[in-house]
Amino acid sequence: MKLLFRYLSSMRLLLTAGLSIKMLSTLIELVIPYILSHILDNVVPSESISAILLWGGAMILCAGAALAGNTIANRIAAKTSRNMTEAVRHDLFQKTMSLSCRTADRFTIPSLEARLTSDTYNLHNMVGMMQRIGVRAPLLLIGGLIVTLVLDARLALIMIAALPIMVLVILFVSKCGIPMYSGVQERVDGMVRVVREDAQGIRVIKALSKKDLERRRFDSANRALIRAERNVSFVMSLSNPVMQLFLNLGLVAVVLFGAYLVNDGISQPGKIIGFQQYFTLISMAMLTMTRIFIAFSKGIASAERIREVLDSENELVLRSEKDFPRRVTDDHVRFEKVTFSYG
Repeated sequence: MKLLFRYLSSMRLLLTAGLSIKMLSTLIELVIPYILSHILDNVVPSESISAILLWGGAMILCAGAALAGNTIANRIAAKTSRNMTEAVRHDLFQKTMSLSCRTADRFTIPSLEARLTSDTYNLHNMVGMMQRIGVRAPLLLIGGLIVTLVLDARLALIMIAALPIMVLVILFVSKCGIPMYSGVQERVDGMVRVVREDAQGIRVIKALSKKDLERRRFDSANRALIRAERNVSFVMSLSNPVMQLFLNLGLVAVVLFGAYLVNDGISQPGKIIGFQQYFTLISMAMLTMTRIFIAFSKGIASAERIREVLDSENELVLRSEKDFPRRVTDDHVRFEKVTFSYG
């Protein structure tokens, strides 16, 4: 995370503006189901067309404001993540060019290539997603819970009962995901190494009739990458079905209990419909948070690999002219009858 703060600190004004607009548009979005509930329970029974049009217009205005705010915030998020990734790639490339041969061999050239390409892409994706939905999803979740408690605390408690299980699922997925994604990136390094060696030595491979051998090498590296991706995909794919199961069970319980409350005259139909709208927003927020944790797992694993290169020790240090002062000498190097040409 220090790597992110290091680069995002220079864009804090743009970042703050984008996050503020995203928060405001999300809060406006939370008002829409409440207005719908008010229309059904209070405005429609009054049979006032003007009041219905007024509150319906308020819903349209809120929807338009939320749409505009989300669009602006998403564009700012794209710009911020793009500028940050550009700066990271620039510094990573400069650092790669200044590495000593021993350090470059320790990281390996294919790994450095993968860190400059796929790892920076994962970082870009994580930063963009954290700005676009990393703010919106928690606000929808917390704000939705607060409003549902205001609407009907009894129905809200049914939904809240399912949240601890879903939180445990997210924690388990994120804890397992980061090291597994690091393993995937190592397999990517291995496959890039084989491709790079084969591309550079294609003439030698053909001359020595080693095409079958190199094909087997590539197949082995490719299968290792597929196995690593399959394992991490299996773990990450557990989150959505489990969370959908508990969210749907909670929704069924809310509908059944709400029907009894309306039938007994304890609650109103508008509250139940508004509650279902908020339940939909909350369920979408919970499912979105699983995507966030997947992108976060990838991004943190890639950020650590990038940080290893950026924070590696500079073994090639330029010495000043004071250490090696100029001196006048007749020594020289002479080239006679030397030619050079490209084949």
